[in-house]
Amino acid sequence: MAARAARDEPAPRPRRFRDPRLVIGLLLVAGSVLGVVGVVAAVDDGVEVYAASRLLTVGEHVDAADLELRRVSLGPDSSTYLRGGQLPEGGVIVSRSIGSGELVPLAAVGDVRGASSTTIVVALATDLGGTVRAGDVLDLWSAPALEAGRFGAPTVLASGAQLVRTVAPEGIVSGAEAARVELLVPRREVARILHAVANGDALSAVPVSLAVGP
Repeated sequence: MAARAARDEPAPRPRRFRDPRLVIGLLLVAGSVLGVVGVVAAVDDGVEVYAASRLLTVGEHVDAADLELRRVSLGPDSSTYLRGGQLPEGGVIVSRSIGSGELVPLAAVGDVRGASSTTIVVALATDLGGTVRAGDVLDLWSAPALEAGRFGAPTVLASGAQLVRTVAPEGIVSGAEAARVELLVPRREVARILHAVANGDALSAVPVSLAVGP
């Protein structure tokens, strides 16, 4: 009976021995891993830059479907490339060939409006209104120069021009100018504007619509 009772008695469980050095070692390893991850995350200065998904040729109109975003580390040079968020809604025009897989330099693309519009600086004979600011749409009027300092009836020289900025007058002739402005105008109007400037016509800019204020 005694032998049977001994067999029925549960065997003693092995004593678990926890070495504190093992626990400390595991904590040190975990801390090192977290530290490395933190350092890598801190020094990761990668930015998203557009790259050509195929060969892009001069004069081609491209949008997001023709490009792909890549995360790269370029340092200060990243500002010279087309970055994520910089692509206009209407896309861009390629001004020099960009190879497949090549990062897109800002200097290699231009605003789609550049194909049909350009900027030109003109001197105005009358002041701009105090409420006119960059972004407003203007009509450029011209009064043709006649003899003895007289001018003819003004007519619209270019309609729908956009004010890019005002330019501070410089030099001796600045006193004869009310303002100098840089305008975004259709390319088809450039020849007429340059002819009016060369002829000494009196130019005036009249607002068509004003930009919405903040």
